[in-house]
Amino acid sequence: MDEMDRKIIGLLQQDGRMDDVEISRRVGVSHDTVKRRRTRLEEVGYINIKANINPCKLGYSNVFFLGITLIPGSDTRKIAEKIASMREFFFVSLSLGPTHSIVAACFARDQMTLNNIVENLRTWKEIEKIETNIIYEVLKSGYHNISVDDL
Repeated sequence: MDEMDRKIIGLLQQDGRMDDVEISRRVGVSHDTVKRRRTRLEEVGYINIKANINPCKLGYSNVFFLGITLIPGSDTRKIAEKIASMREFFFVSLSLGPTHSIVAACFARDQMTLNNIVENLRTWKEIEKIETNIIYEVLKSGYHNISVDDL
């Protein structure tokens, strides 16, 4: 990755729908160069262009983070992958700390839906404890918005 790639990524972070012609105008190279570089950045996995939805507009007024502690000896990755396969979860990660655990986040239309999700997880023999946090306000979001200056 060079400075030109960083410029292209920076522009796409501002507007993921920006076309190659506009990017080429702004960075001062040909349209073909931008197209080739953007394609390569996508193919090797540096960037992934997607639409971000507004869950509140779709009736999901609640966001929940779950801290899931497993019983000793459990295959943390296997359980995390099983949770990640569930459609209710949009974020699943492995974490280190006092215990190996899983941090997962889901949207729910109401707290009863959350209760059903948690009660289902409690039936899994590998899960020792689930701590639920209700997110009531987001002050910053942008896990994937790393500044191109840091690349």
